[in-house]
Amino acid sequence: MTSSITSTQLKTNDAVTIKIDISGNGNLKLIKNPAITFPNDFDVMDPEVTNNTKVSQSGVTGTKTIKYNAIPRYAGDFTIPKAEFSYFDVKSGTYKTLTTDEYQLHVVQGATGAGSAMPIVNATNKEDIRFLGKDIRYIKTVAANFHKGDFFFGTFGYLLFYIVPVLLFLLLFWVYRKQVAQNANIALMRTKKANKVASKRLKTADKYLKENKTELFYDETLKAVWGYLSDKLNIPVSALTKDNVDANLVKYGASESLIQDFRNILDTAEFARFAPAQESGTMNELYDATVQAIDKMENTIKK
Repeated sequence: MTSSITSTQLKTNDAVTIKIDISGNGNLKLIKNPAITFPNDFDVMDPEVTNNTKVSQSGVTGTKTIKYNAIPRYAGDFTIPKAEFSYFDVKSGTYKTLTTDEYQLHVVQGATGAGSAMPIVNATNKEDIRFLGKDIRYIKTVAANFHKGDFFFGTFGYLLFYIVPVLLFLLLFWVYRKQVAQNANIALMRTKKANKVASKRLKTADKYLKENKTELFYDETLKAVWGYLSDKLNIPVSALTKDNVDANLVKYGASESLIQDFRNILDTAEFARFAPAQESGTMNELYDATVQAIDKMENTIKK
């Protein structure tokens, strides 16, 4: 193994090349490149490797050439230590180590540019600490002037910014869950809306009353009463009968007179649909009786 260097007298930013030649018999392509340690102030490129081998009766012979290129960035005296290469000698049956020469480089300041800054601190380490262009700033040794004053952080108002949204979220969540539970209870919703639905139908019946449309008036009155009882008692209209209406009204605490009022309203309206035309006075009495019966039922349930 032999080594050579292009020059030991350099300027900053000039390239230097160290060439190592390894010659002999064996598979030179597979051997590991000797490691050369350049100083930290050098920019080191990847080595260039060239193999020149041939195959003969004695085996594979040839030379492997490795070129190491580096560029010094700062002036000074630098040492490039020896590089070692170990191999197994088949003739002697032992491991042997070859070394390159040690090189001393003297680098002087070159043209103005990168690396032109002079060392600013002398350190006890092997190399000096340098100011690298403009990207590294020195550490300030004077006390910093921090702002002192009142801050919003940690005050009661600051805490409210967290507490109020949480309370609002819990309140809305509670209202939402309550609304979901009420909507899920279809029977409860029907019971609550029974009076409202019946009032709408009775308004339509009152319209027919004023227009003297007898058949439509009685038909709408029956729908209002049967629909109200269906919603309030939670019984489908198709399953409603006068008997089970009486029994369920008793469960709600309706008086005997109120139960009789609903029965009279149903009987009168059903009879009038098939009877000859009724007088307007009878229609008015039936309408008033229906409104009063529903009001009494609502008051009974509230108690």
